Amino acid sequence: MVLMIHEILQKVAEAATRKEKSEILLQNNSLALRDILRGAFDDTIQFILPDGAPPYEADDAPHGYTRSSLQHQTKKFRYFVKGGPGEQLNPVRRERMFVEILEGIHPQEAELVILMKDKKLGGVYKGLTKKLVSDTWPNLIRS
Repeated sequence: MVLMIHEILQKVAEAATRKEKSEILLQNNSLALRDILRGAFDDTIQFILPDGAPPYEADDAPHGYTRSSLQHQTKKFRYFVKGGPGEQLNPVRRERMFVEILEGIHPQEAELVILMKDKKLGGVYKGLTKKLVSDTWPNLIRS
């Protein structure tokens, strides 16, 4: 069974050593995982969305039955960063796209996306740091 991103990060938090944490990340390597970690820790990525959680209705579907998944939605992240195609969008439309993502994915994944956007993921999961991510994937983070 494929783990959700928040489940992978919880396993990282529970791992005893830095090496084990890195191995868990590598064993669960996916574009979505790397996108979340890069968005959270790469200082060259600046989100053009308001800080904090927007008003949205969390999807109440059981685990594994949400309308979408983070794996499918990360390709839309480019619309929310400075220098991306989203800069051409009306801010209301861009923010609505963001809310649609949050409403379509598991509530814990939605919280994870908000933490990434606000650059507040570090410290939420024990041992998940910029250095750990950089050591695991040396070319992922540019700053």
